[in-house]
Amino acid sequence: MGDGPPQLQSGERTAREERILDAAAALLVRWGYRKTTIDDVAREAGVAKGTIYLHWRDKNELFRAAIWRETRKATEDTKQRIAADPEGGLFHRVWTHGLLAVFSNPLVAALMKGNSDVFQGLMGAFDEKTLTQLMGNADEHIIQLQRAGLIRTDLPVSTITFLIGALKLGIIHAADFSGQERTPSTEELTDAISNLMGRWLEPERLPANSAAGKDIMIEWLDTANEIGTSTLRGEQEQHDGHH
Repeated sequence: MGDGPPQLQSGERTAREERILDAAAALLVRWGYRKTTIDDVAREAGVAKGTIYLHWRDKNELFRAAIWRETRKATEDTKQRIAADPEGGLFHRVWTHGLLAVFSNPLVAALMKGNSDVFQGLMGAFDEKTLTQLMGNADEHIIQLQRAGLIRTDLPVSTITFLIGALKLGIIHAADFSGQERTPSTEELTDAISNLMGRWLEPERLPANSAAGKDIMIEWLDTANEIGTSTLRGEQEQHDGHH
C-alpha cells in the first residue's frame, strides 16, 4: 500500500516546508545567520532534524530559501503600494514604498538594519553571472525611466546603478560600523532616502502622469525576482535530484 494520495502528500510536504521556513525566518531575526543552527530550526518548527534535510541540503540552502521567501513578500508589498499611489511611478516615491515594505517585514528589515550576516548569507547563493544579470536588469530599467522623463539624462546609467547599489550596501553594513544607537529610525531613514533620490535623480520638470513609471518599476521588481528565484530553484532542484 502507498502512503496516501500524491496530492495529499504534496500538500503535507508544502505545509511542512512553510512551517520550517517560518521557524527559520523567526530565528534569523532573533539570532542572525551565523548563530542559528539546523537543530534550533528543527526545535522551533517541531520537526526532526532529519526532516529538514529532506527539503534542503544544508543550513545555507535553508536560510537562503527563508530569506528569499521574505524578500519576495516585500517585493509584492512594494508593488501593491506603488500601484495604489497616484504618484507611485515617481522614482523617489518608489523608494518610499520599497523601504516601507522592507521595514514592515521583520526578516528583510533585519537584513537592512544591522544584521549584515543575513545579507551575506543570501548573497552566497548568487554567482557572478547572476549578479551581473541583476545589474544589467537595473541598467535597462534606468534607461526606460530616463526615456519616460522620470530620471535625469545627464548622468551615465552605469554610474546611477553603481551608486544606488553602493547606497543599499552602505545602509546594510552601516550599523556594523556606527552601532545601532546611531541608526536613524525607520521613518527618518525612509524620508531621507526618498528626499535624496528625488533631489539627485529626478529632473526639475516631471511628467504630469507617472503611470509609465509604475509599469517600468513593477517590471523591474518582477524581473529581479525571476532572476533570483531561478537561481535558488536550480539549487533546490539539484538537491531534490539527489533524493
